[in-house]
Amino acid sequence: MPIEKRSPESCRHRIDPRQDGDRELADCRLLQEIAGVDSHPALVVERDACLACCDSFSPSAEDLNPIVASLLFELSEQIVDLGGVDGCDLQKASRLNAWAERSLPAVAPDEDDSEDIQQRTYDHLAGVSVDQLLQQLPMPAESSKHKNGKLTWSVGITTAPRRLPTLQKSAESVIQAGWDDPVLFIDGEVDLPASLQHLECCRRSPATGAFPNYILSLGELYMRNPHADAYLMIQDDALLLPSSAMRDYLDRVLWFDEGPSIASLYCSSEYNQSETGWHLFPENWVWGAVAFVFSRDAVLSLLQSPMIWEHRAKPGDEGLSRIDVAIGQFAQAKQIPVYFPSPSLVQHIGIISTIWKVARAVNARRANQFIGDQLDSP
Repeated sequence: MPIEKRSPESCRHRIDPRQDGDRELADCRLLQEIAGVDSHPALVVERDACLACCDSFSPSAEDLNPIVASLLFELSEQIVDLGGVDGCDLQKASRLNAWAERSLPAVAPDEDDSEDIQQRTYDHLAGVSVDQLLQQLPMPAESSKHKNGKLTWSVGITTAPRRLPTLQKSAESVIQAGWDDPVLFIDGEVDLPASLQHLECCRRSPATGAFPNYILSLGELYMRNPHADAYLMIQDDALLLPSSAMRDYLDRVLWFDEGPSIASLYCSSEYNQSETGWHLFPENWVWGAVAFVFSRDAVLSLLQSPMIWEHRAKPGDEGLSRIDVAIGQFAQAKQIPVYFPSPSLVQHIGIISTIWKVARAVNARRANQFIGDQLDSP
């Protein structure tokens, strides 16, 4: 069942709502609690801010969503300018200001007026054939060595509360690309779109965090289907071509090696290659866990690796995030090859990253060479 959407009227932090001309104002008890200040002009918020807060995940005194972070930043900055106030001295205000700034979504300088990638559609490419994909992204010679017909797949999509939801568009693209029954792994309070409610899902409440949810989900995919040839882990801001040729293409291409292997379907602008095709990554993979495919042996090796469990034990945010870095370090330590395509088979449509238990967000990482755009303009 969908989670009931929060509203300003149901918010326990919203006190003394009142009209000021055509504006509706209220005091924010959560800001009062965090700052330790009972009275200050910046504690008064407009209804628009409350509505925006309700569109994000539920905040707390330990876990700021982006809207509360913005309000706290303004409040603490004003208190710093005053040199401190009763209940919040200069040192505390400075500390709160730094925390609020870290919790704000970071946007790269060139992203404000950039193309709205979330609005881009590739529906006109639904009829793309495998041969057309092979023309844009040739099959490596090694792929022909180990083919025994179609692969068996186990597919999961991880999701969590987002300031700008992308789950519906992403999941529908996965289904259109040929995987009819992905499992949704929902970390925290996510309002599931009606079009996805027929899918199997696993909800984690309270939320575990990005990295724990990812590893638990990969383990569950294996437990659901321990003999699959390929385990595809998709994050909820990945966009695939809406053509079943995507799955057929990967059935032909994978795998490259006899032993454990990992393939990233995503190639960020940082990893673009001058030569079109599949490439073996030479170092620690660090840029994007948007869409990884694991061979069965790679899944077993990863789930048994102490490196994965040691990563989770790292303090603070680090143990809850950095999926791509952890997988890259694991693969290099175990000498498991990581392959990636250039151009990218997946586009990253997330403008603001998922907010996990510790509120952090980073600027968008995108593929500036995407197979969909190449098919549009060969």
